Amino acid sequence: MLALILSPLYLFATWLIAFMVNRWLKACFKKTNILVKILIYGVFIFAAAAMPIGFLLPYSKTKFAFQHYGSMWLGVLLYSLFPAILYLIFCLIWRIVKKKKGTTKSLERPREIAISAASAGIIFTLIICIYGFIHATDTRVTDYSVELPKKNGRLEELNAVMVADMHMGFNIGVPEMEKMVKLINECEPDIVFICGDIFDNIYDALDDPERLIGLYREIHSKYGIYACYGNHDVDEPVLAGFTFNQDRKKESDPRMDEFLEKAGVNLLMDEGVLIEDSVYVYGRPDYARPGRGITVRNTPLEIMDKAPASDYPVIVLDHEPKGLEELAAAGVDLTLSGHTHAGQVFPGNILLVIISENSYGLKKIGDMTDIVTSGVGLFGPYMRVGTISEICNIKIRFTE
Repeated sequence: MLALILSPLYLFATWLIAFMVNRWLKACFKKTNILVKILIYGVFIFAAAAMPIGFLLPYSKTKFAFQHYGSMWLGVLLYSLFPAILYLIFCLIWRIVKKKKGTTKSLERPREIAISAASAGIIFTLIICIYGFIHATDTRVTDYSVELPKKNGRLEELNAVMVADMHMGFNIGVPEMEKMVKLINECEPDIVFICGDIFDNIYDALDDPERLIGLYREIHSKYGIYACYGNHDVDEPVLAGFTFNQDRKKESDPRMDEFLEKAGVNLLMDEGVLIEDSVYVYGRPDYARPGRGITVRNTPLEIMDKAPASDYPVIVLDHEPKGLEELAAAGVDLTLSGHTHAGQVFPGNILLVIISENSYGLKKIGDMTDIVTSGVGLFGPYMRVGTISEICNIKIRFTE
């Protein structure tokens, strides 16, 4: 629904940028050929249409190519708007100042100022977008050290790797997952946690499912790989990162479950597992729509009631970092989440800090530690600006 609401804004923004480019060309060359104008508008219309065309096409490589390039255009449009809006504000201020001075001269901006301002805006957009495209899947390792004040078993420490938001599909495929697996194995993990949004809604968008399954099986983890599902691990149409049919019962594509089983990933759906008789790991269904026959997921207190004993360290995998105060009050020791992408693109990373319980990184809530990763993959625009693609290497130490 949100995607439909934003559609008029998307179309207006596309027209505005095309209009501004034509104005810039007119200022540079004093006049422009009508064919050039038509060509400029045609290029922008095609770019803007890529995503909806991809959405409407039947499943095919062509469909996913259109969606991929449409997501790249979404990033270009976002950062084109910044200089365009600044230039329009400048034009408005120019006219106000001229009128207040009571000048009889033309209110038009000097041609040199128009050319310089527009050229600077175009260069800014190109630099930011090229950086964003390159940086989009430049995955790195972020290190954390956590001390949990509980110990019940033989383990004194645990070297854990957390990943989330792979969004495997039309933007993320085999090359990105190869790098992720390589980085995970370089961390030499005792255990690997996957905190949701493994898929990007459409299973058929996977570039090579068998190769991807093989890659997950190449992960070296002493105690295994454990995962929970997120809001995109569901069979639904997706446009610009937004899913449709939100009122429909959530159903993951059965092939998603089969994929994880073949890949050696243990999916936890409102259930927990005791690791080496030392630490209890619990995976929660997605906050908004749990699915898999679960209408209401277990509360934090119910999670703790399922733990083998009150003195076991409890780690909760929960895709969305919500209800942190309740989890802390119930006695959970460590929560691991994704979902936020840390905002992914500026200024989203700043705005998210205001509206999220924890938008990114490590946060202490009472005796509980919460860690939110910015994720491996992408949501919406194919770019990252002001955030990183990451895996998290968490050194967990259990103390008396």
